[in-house]
Amino acid sequence: MTTLLERYQQAPADVRRQVDLLLRQAEDDQAWTDQLGPVYTQGQVAELLGKSKQAVSTDKGLLRLDMRDGRVGYPIFQFEGDRILPGMQDVVRALAPVAATTWTVASWLTSPSSDLGGETPLERLRRGDVSDVTVLADRLAVAWAR
Repeated sequence: MTTLLERYQQAPADVRRQVDLLLRQAEDDQAWTDQLGPVYTQGQVAELLGKSKQAVSTDKGLLRLDMRDGRVGYPIFQFEGDRILPGMQDVVRALAPVAATTWTVASWLTSPSSDLGGETPLERLRRGDVSDVTVLADRLAVAWAR
């Protein structure tokens, strides 16, 4: 019986490259999941907020992530119970239009910031320090727009 490793080693080079690519993508996806946590579907967000799916889809204050597999996800971290975390919409509206992707915004929200004493913007929003985070997001938006 041939092991999976042996089958991989015996496969043509183009097949091995494709397998390697898929494995790297899986590692990348896991790294994002580790940093951002789970996501809601559009339908789950619509139900949570009492809106239509169309309203959720067009809401520029929600952090929407386009997944590699074509699905759309909304990081759960942006919600507090059945509402959007205070300040989150302001941050998303400031950064999303000038960011490379909304993944960049998600990464910024969940990464420690020296401007916030080593805390993440998300931690500060959860503590209610909305002003500190929105001022920083506005400054960053100006820098990203250059």
